Amino acid sequence: MVWIVLASIWIALIALSRWLYRSHRWQAPWHLDLTALAVLALAVLGFFWRVVAGQNWMPADGGDLVSFLFPTYRYAASSLVQGAWPLWNAHVYGGAPHVGDIQAGFLYPPNLLLFAVKPDFSYAALQGLSMAHLWFAGAGMYLFLAHGRGLRRTAALAGGLAFMFSDAFLTHFGNLNLNAVLSWLPWVFWAHSAALDRLAVPSGPDQRERRGWLGFALRAALPGVLLAVGSLAGHIQATLFIALALAGYTLLWLYTQRTESGGLHVAGRALLTLSIAGAVAILLAGPVLLPALDLAGRTGRTAWTYTEAAGYSLSPAQLVGWLIPGFFGRGPQFHWGAWPRVEVGYLGILPLILAGIGVLLRHRDQGRRIWPLVWLALGSFVLALGIYAIPHGWLTLLPGLGQLRAPARLIVLTDFALAALAAYGLDMLLRPLDADQRAALGRVLRGLVRMAAGVFGIVLPLAYLALLLVQDRDPAIVTRVSITLIAVVSFALLLAASTGWLWARLRDAGRLTTLGGLAIALIFIDLASLGAYQDLGERDPSQAFDHSAIAAYFADQPGPYRIDSRTQIEALWQPDMALLYGLEDVNGIANPLVLADFERYWEALGSRSTPLYDLLNVRYVLGAKDVALDWEKFALVFDGDPQLNVYENRRALPRAFVVPQVQVQPAQDAVLAAMQAPGFDPAATAVVLAEPGQAVPAGGSGTVTDLRVAPNRLTFRTNTDGDALVFLSQVWYPGWQVWIDDGPAGVAAGTPWRANYLFQAVSVPGGEHTVALRFVPRTWQLGWLLAAATTALLLTAVVLMIYLGRKHGH
Repeated sequence: MVWIVLASIWIALIALSRWLYRSHRWQAPWHLDLTALAVLALAVLGFFWRVVAGQNWMPADGGDLVSFLFPTYRYAASSLVQGAWPLWNAHVYGGAPHVGDIQAGFLYPPNLLLFAVKPDFSYAALQGLSMAHLWFAGAGMYLFLAHGRGLRRTAALAGGLAFMFSDAFLTHFGNLNLNAVLSWLPWVFWAHSAALDRLAVPSGPDQRERRGWLGFALRAALPGVLLAVGSLAGHIQATLFIALALAGYTLLWLYTQRTESGGLHVAGRALLTLSIAGAVAILLAGPVLLPALDLAGRTGRTAWTYTEAAGYSLSPAQLVGWLIPGFFGRGPQFHWGAWPRVEVGYLGILPLILAGIGVLLRHRDQGRRIWPLVWLALGSFVLALGIYAIPHGWLTLLPGLGQLRAPARLIVLTDFALAALAAYGLDMLLRPLDADQRAALGRVLRGLVRMAAGVFGIVLPLAYLALLLVQDRDPAIVTRVSITLIAVVSFALLLAASTGWLWARLRDAGRLTTLGGLAIALIFIDLASLGAYQDLGERDPSQAFDHSAIAAYFADQPGPYRIDSRTQIEALWQPDMALLYGLEDVNGIANPLVLADFERYWEALGSRSTPLYDLLNVRYVLGAKDVALDWEKFALVFDGDPQLNVYENRRALPRAFVVPQVQVQPAQDAVLAAMQAPGFDPAATAVVLAEPGQAVPAGGSGTVTDLRVAPNRLTFRTNTDGDALVFLSQVWYPGWQVWIDDGPAGVAAGTPWRANYLFQAVSVPGGEHTVALRFVPRTWQLGWLLAAATTALLLTAVVLMIYLGRKHGH
């Protein structure tokens, strides 16, 4: 049914475009572009046909797609359905600034559309989004090459296929937010390269200077707009990679223009173009970037060493993967290298050959467009080596880049440049060849024939011999050698097929259109077999969230309260499961953006027997049947799940209570030291971070009732005999505002105190009052202000541009 619907839509679009073209309403054969985009869509469906048909799931264990993004997106959808932005996440790590976690992606338009159409979406919907972004990457690459670089549509289609099925995208199929941002790379490059190319073309004599500057500014801003939209998907590393590529490409482009007249003027405009694009991207993405920047400085990531930042580098030993990606095993299940499994940048055998031909056979007028791509490929490849090559260390000295892990991901820029060069190579081969080009191509063909002969005559026999010699070894070794043999044989066959295709082109054995179609088919077959990581499972990974009996038990318990699943049960209970069931946990998925203070507080506990643990408002502990706990403090209350039990903490402190005594400490370390002193009772004393002269109410007594937790909001009623301090078991973070007697007659009471190292406390006056805490961080408000002002400025420029154009008849 899916295939029929999609095919019908594409046929209708193609028919409509042909009618528009024939009726002269369109002056370009856009039906050919729609056909190419349809081919890319069908290629995605064909590549992932088992996933589309519901026979398999990808990744096999769900990866980040199920453990992090699925519950995170579902939480955002439920919050938006309630009419609130998901700014504060009360469900993991005792509470955390959801708006500060750039991975949340709740402002990204495709995500918002999914949340609005089906807020209770299934895991399959995220698989669909991942596949859609691969298509989007291929579509952008095709349009960039066909219309931004003027290549033949067949060559552009080949480049799009190679890029969207490259190793980087397939390895990170489960990292939807990473792939989503990277899918905008060709679109941003298309807009930016068009702006740069326009600088080398003199303006017409009839163009007014004011309108010329407006046009220049808008062309420069467009890549920034596209980058900002892509950045909303939420992966700062991918955003910085694109920005780094744009900066490098601009400098390389300027180098190719060094001999032209007016070079200094062009250089100034090119750098201004880059600056405008960067500024627009930052300003428009302000609602995401500013809160993320604030949170980043409060996490343990700021203390990372270079060794930690360079983790997951591309090992030189893995470079064999450029030709034989399965040499060290296929997918995460069979990887056996002595280094972490990372993307190796496999692009296909024929695309690599075509990329080399694109550089070798380049026309003189194409050099200025090809050489920046060559240097982009080489530079990003060296940086992807990470700790194995010194330039990556220099890169980390730039602001923000020192906190990025996994430099191997930079290989996506290499794949982008090589896929573009492969399109150039195919474009040249689909044109008539002169004598010099035929001679150069003949040398390439002879080299490939010798290489194929060596593979079939030496490498394959040795590979088979290795398999025979290990038959009496450990089964794991036999399996590894067998997988490597399969990979080597696949490489040999694809090398032979690519060599045969090149021979046919050199001998003019067939029409050029036929040879172009065969090249596209060979690239797809290559990437769909040798390049595809077989990371498929037969079970919906989201079923790991199904603990309905435990969820039903928790739903019957009066709240608010927290649970504790930090008992090494990740294989039985997903760390972010609280987001789906509406629970509040002190655990969560392993995330480098967790507040450093929360992790330090947890480490300071030492054990669950300490009173400091009770401050977390943990009423229930979730553990395996054989979990070890302090049985004087914890009692079994539910064992209806076949694998997990629920234990009650009989000493848990409430979410909010009046604290009679207060200590004031001027530093966080002093606060924690005071709490760890012998005899400290958190139910009777709060240690507040404040200057010695600040007045903190103390000595009051009373009650806290009717406490309610809502999105970005916490309310309760107090009844005290005088000014008092109410302790709140809620993680302290800037952006919380206190209101007394919330409503039209309410009074803003400033911000909460920081109490007991991690938590909040609120000063309340005597008597009966309603207290409300709202979370609206200033960075979120400032981000929207900057984005709105930038949008207004751009729209004004567009309107003015149209007005001036009509006024002067352009």
